Amino acid sequence: MRAPARGFTLLEVLVVVAIGAILAVLVVLRLGAMNDQDDPAEQLQRLMALLEAQCEQAMFQSRPRGMRVTEDGFDFWHASADGWLPLTGDGIHRPRRWSGEFTAELLVEGHSAPVDSDVDQPQVICQPLGELSPFELSLAAAGQRWRVNGRGDGRLELQRPR
Repeated sequence: MRAPARGFTLLEVLVVVAIGAILAVLVVLRLGAMNDQDDPAEQLQRLMALLEAQCEQAMFQSRPRGMRVTEDGFDFWHASADGWLPLTGDGIHRPRRWSGEFTAELLVEGHSAPVDSDVDQPQVICQPLGELSPFELSLAAAGQRWRVNGRGDGRLELQRPR
């Protein structure tokens, strides 16, 4: 009689995938720091990697995470019993500033969202089941516009000017 086959549990596989994804994000962010900081495409790619990491955290912690966009940059928030609170720290959660002279515009679910400094909660939300607020963030400068499109299923896409 053969012994039953032993394999990995779903939890073990998810932990390994999460560690790999976090390491990949860190590598992308580290390599991105060597490139031109004023390039809007690089800044938006970095934003996409950071947002993906926040959405993964929302799934693993079963708690919504969010991103607030302002005219100066962006930061990340988490849902708590007291409402939305900004994430703090010096690492991956720290607030980021746009590098360069850009005009930021944000559409969430097809509607214009304010990006002024008075916004006191995130406009883009990552839900624990992988859903993402559909959004379009654009950075405009010198007659050109770069865009990040976020879809409801969590996928992100960068569009460069033509």
